Amino acid sequence: MFSFINDLLYHFAYPKLTALRINYLGDQVVKLLNIDYKYMESATFFEERNMAFEATSSNNNGVEGIYHKLFELPKLTLLILVLSVFIGLRSPFILLAIIINIAATSFVAIIVQKYEYKYKEKLSKHQRKVDYYGKTSKDFAYGKDVRLYDLKNRILDNFNMEIQGYVDVFKLIKNKEYALGFITLLTLLASDIATYGILTYLTVKGMPIADFSMYIIATSTLSLNMTSLSENITYIMREFLYVRDLFKFFDDDLGEKGGERLALPSNLPLDIEFDHVTFKYPETDNYIYEDFSLKIPAGQKLALVGINGAGKTTFVKLLTGLFTPDSGRILINGHDISEYKKSELFKMFAAVFQEVNIMAFTIAENIACSLENIDYDKVDKVLKQVGLYDKVQELEKGVNTMMLKIIDEEGTVFSGGESQKLAIARALYKGGNCVIMDEPTAALDALAEAEIYSEFDTLTEGKTAIYISHRLASTKFCDMIALIDGTGLREYGTHDELMKLGGEYHKMFVIQGKYYQEGGDVA
Repeated sequence: MFSFINDLLYHFAYPKLTALRINYLGDQVVKLLNIDYKYMESATFFEERNMAFEATSSNNNGVEGIYHKLFELPKLTLLILVLSVFIGLRSPFILLAIIINIAATSFVAIIVQKYEYKYKEKLSKHQRKVDYYGKTSKDFAYGKDVRLYDLKNRILDNFNMEIQGYVDVFKLIKNKEYALGFITLLTLLASDIATYGILTYLTVKGMPIADFSMYIIATSTLSLNMTSLSENITYIMREFLYVRDLFKFFDDDLGEKGGERLALPSNLPLDIEFDHVTFKYPETDNYIYEDFSLKIPAGQKLALVGINGAGKTTFVKLLTGLFTPDSGRILINGHDISEYKKSELFKMFAAVFQEVNIMAFTIAENIACSLENIDYDKVDKVLKQVGLYDKVQELEKGVNTMMLKIIDEEGTVFSGGESQKLAIARALYKGGNCVIMDEPTAALDALAEAEIYSEFDTLTEGKTAIYISHRLASTKFCDMIALIDGTGLREYGTHDELMKLGGEYHKMFVIQGKYYQEGGDVA
């Protein structure tokens, strides 16, 4: 009856346990979406936190797994108590031998689980890389490169190397388990010898053969159930370590830090100043900026140029508050950006990055970055501004067409240039006080690039604008030009001033000018 009631309760509880895990999984996703951006670029962070994510990975792990095992404990405990009394009344020494064996087994299991937990971070590191190579092999976005550049062997070699690394660490854990297993083997042997020896002695002294068989079955059943109880308890202890990591992840203050100042009115351009800023990325030794200062007056259109690795994209990450300077200040209209709420700070910037990430939403949702309250007239307007309107109108569902084929097989996939135009449309829809274009024309053809250039003043009207590009032809649309190198500002001025200076900008412009000629003038 007790077993029936226990099983009945478990039957009703199972869906609730799964729902509990899913809720924690949802909390985990919310936490990840709200952590400070600096953690998103840290591989170490995810390797460490992967142990926390184990707690919600499946029905049989972590939070849900513990509850499943807890439901088994009452039935096992009751059965063990009944059998212990039954066997103990005949011979307490048999009971003692079984308990010693189970205690030794539990002791070994606890040591092994701690050893496994110790190496879990290394296992996670290899697993993360294995998952990456596995994902790469299945992602159609990599398909052309893999085949045209014969990357199959390279991917397989790296995949196998990480698999081998995982296996090597796993072997360390199993070798420890096998070595300690001799202890449990010896105690099991001693327990069996004691049990059979005592029962044989009692049989010789007159105990019926039927009782001998009954007690053998009883001791075997007791031993099996005590082993199950021990395994369940050690399992709960092991999974509790991951659950503890999960709740530590929830409790850790990983959120974006900021003040209480609200965003400026959207019609007010930003006055920006980098004041003696020094910065290097976490877990690195090389400084991107050292004592870097630069002022961008409200409404100015600044071209930020420099070679790869000069710190152009880092400038954007610092300005938008994604990273914090090691020293110095970044001011917006005279106030340190740390005074602004992060959510309010983000409202002030409309950015277009070189690496465009299209979501598996509709075209309208990708532009509005919202699932509701979409201004479809505004969507059409920005699509016309970037030259995508006709393309979208040709689609059966228009702006309600799903992007990508991940969720909807009938979804559309834009070319690289079209995706970049969509990203520009997204920035125009958002508005903001400052427009940031980080290599926005990198994937566009010459005609499309010229269209963006010609519309640049219109697109950024009434706003502060920062235009980052390798292509110096874009600088003629900007009021001022800042050339940065590996540590900070190297040259600053108008196009004519820098050309007269005859420095690095002049050199770069002349070299590129060989490829961009229009009416005899460098474009």
